[in-house]
Amino acid sequence: MVTNNLNILSHLKLVDDLEKPANINNTNNTNNTNNKLTTTTLVWSQDQSKEQNNLTSSPLGKPSQEQELLDSSQEKVVQRMPATPKRMPAPWRGVKLDLFNNGINKDGSAMMKLNIGVIKKIDGSQVALQASLNSSWDDSVRRGVDKNDFNTDSHWIKAKQHRKELEYLYSIRASKIGLKQKGGGTEMVAFVFQDHSDTWCVDILHESQIYSFKLTDPLSENQIKQGKMIATVYDGVKKVKLLTAKELGI
Repeated sequence: MVTNNLNILSHLKLVDDLEKPANINNTNNTNNTNNKLTTTTLVWSQDQSKEQNNLTSSPLGKPSQEQELLDSSQEKVVQRMPATPKRMPAPWRGVKLDLFNNGINKDGSAMMKLNIGVIKKIDGSQVALQASLNSSWDDSVRRGVDKNDFNTDSHWIKAKQHRKELEYLYSIRASKIGLKQKGGGTEMVAFVFQDHSDTWCVDILHESQIYSFKLTDPLSENQIKQGKMIATVYDGVKKVKLLTAKELGI
């Protein structure tokens, strides 16, 4: 009976030892734990770039799964890129651009004008337009446009965006395009500048799209003699002259 009691007491002591919680006041243990956590964190930070590199490289020179997915994604983006932009607005069969220097403004700058002859696709008729290029942006482009439209309409947002893009690279002039003979304006905008090869260029904003032209056609002897036209180009389908009855002999 004494032996059994001793066995019971021994068993209870073992259970009591197992159930005792850890000593939360053990300062050395706490410091050791904190040191281990801190060291682990610093090592992870120092090796972070290595781990990131391992995501996109393979020791055998084979692309990792992540790299294959990235390459596939980039390939899809390239395939979705738009085709070459249209050369001119859809309703136009052709356009003739003539740039003039008509003297000197009061501020000493060149007095410039752009004549724009649009040949309509529907019937081949020509519409004479022009852009005066001697006023400030606010006077030549913004004036007459509803303030809300100028701030929210995609056409005018594109106008402001294109102006900023060009001004990073070139000295530009800009103006709304108007009717040459009868007066009145349009929402089209002409941007005129010389590129880095000194070639005169014209960008026309038409219904929120930009169409670019280089004025590279040679000037005729008469144009050179007059001295006011400084650059010209015709772009589009050539206008075919109709033969008269007399020319046909009928």
